[in-house]
Amino acid sequence: MDANSTTSRYSIPARRARRSARLLLAGVAAALTATVAIAPVSPTANASDRQRGRHATDTYVSAWDEVGTQAFTAAALTPAEGHVIFGYASIAVYDAVVAVRHKYAPLAIRTTVARGASAEAAVAAAAHRIYEHYLPAQETTILDPAYDASLASVPDGKPKTDGVAVGLRVANALIALRADDGFRADVGYKPPTPPGPGDWIPTAPVPPIGTYLGQMRPFALESADQFRPDGPPSLGSRRWARQYNEVKEIGSRTSTTRKDWQTQAALFWGEAPVQQAHLALRGVITQHELDVVQAARMVAMVSVAYADGAIACFDAKYAYEFWRPITAIRAGDTDGNDATTVDPTWTPLLPATPNHPEYPSAHSCITPAGGEALAEFLGTRHIDLTVPSLTGLGSRHFATVRDLTREVGEARIWGGIHFRTSVEDGIRVARQVAHEVLHDNFEKIGR
Repeated sequence: MDANSTTSRYSIPARRARRSARLLLAGVAAALTATVAIAPVSPTANASDRQRGRHATDTYVSAWDEVGTQAFTAAALTPAEGHVIFGYASIAVYDAVVAVRHKYAPLAIRTTVARGASAEAAVAAAAHRIYEHYLPAQETTILDPAYDASLASVPDGKPKTDGVAVGLRVANALIALRADDGFRADVGYKPPTPPGPGDWIPTAPVPPIGTYLGQMRPFALESADQFRPDGPPSLGSRRWARQYNEVKEIGSRTSTTRKDWQTQAALFWGEAPVQQAHLALRGVITQHELDVVQAARMVAMVSVAYADGAIACFDAKYAYEFWRPITAIRAGDTDGNDATTVDPTWTPLLPATPNHPEYPSAHSCITPAGGEALAEFLGTRHIDLTVPSLTGLGSRHFATVRDLTREVGEARIWGGIHFRTSVEDGIRVARQVAHEVLHDNFEKIGR
């Protein structure tokens, strides 16, 4: 294979075959819409450290994650779109970096590159090309100026030229590989006519969010419905009545039982989730002084878990199309359950109920999946993660994956936008997705 050759690492059927073979061998052996102003980062620190032969703390992966966040925010897209776009970007950056550094196997695109190529230039070229493709309206205002500044910080010469070439090659190959994956496919939504008890009714006068996601080809899962949960409780059940009344009481804007700290947590997790999550990931890079390889690996592990968590979640959402608390409680006299009572003026704490079906909770499907990925990367359940606020509520610290998972799930109930089964089943999906994403996709090949 020459220095310009590029291949996809393996297809989903091939991955299934590899997994089957691995399981067979094991048996024989008897056993991943708010506007946020973010200042650009100039990735200059690594150049001088690199010249001194040190593995400096990354600034390039971090800077391009921030540039991507700026571009995504300016595009005013939905969180569902954001998680997928960052999935593309993280894979392209990671595969470009490992093509240069050879420490790990690639996720999707295997290519070769001349010895000595600049990993930092590869990061800039790969990230810019992905964002340029998926966020074209931000090219001249955000992406191109960032690209020029990023490359200006890499010393001129063949390493830089080779790094740019491999970054572009990997990104273009990934774009081609994912061209028919169903992202942003025109999948319309037809609400039930007339809607009945339990049926989801859109909560905003705009097209529902993420109707295509459940029909997308995932990044690591075998299919979007691989971990589809069993569905929400029967409306006639005691379980439904308990959950209905729980949210009606504690999730109301005028609740007298919700504690101040619960209100703060609910509002915190009501912030723009993609921007909030990636700001936290950039903090992990700084906190742990990750070099460019480890930064790319960590961001890819978490971002792919996020993306496939979203895909799995939205498959279930549009399979069950279950109503939101604001709809259910205002129609509580229609569910056939004597233990639920109607409140036609009930309003949740969070001012805007997301415009997609209730079950399962997206935050519960996605955020814990990222926590599991981070724990796998760090090699400990004690992730010591700080998640900053975007709106001045103050950062929140999570010592363990369990702490993160518990709070983000409960916060959706306290905020009045989810029922408990939705949270519990979403967390289960998150854990299953994370295990699948990480199990056969982040292999080490060298030292």
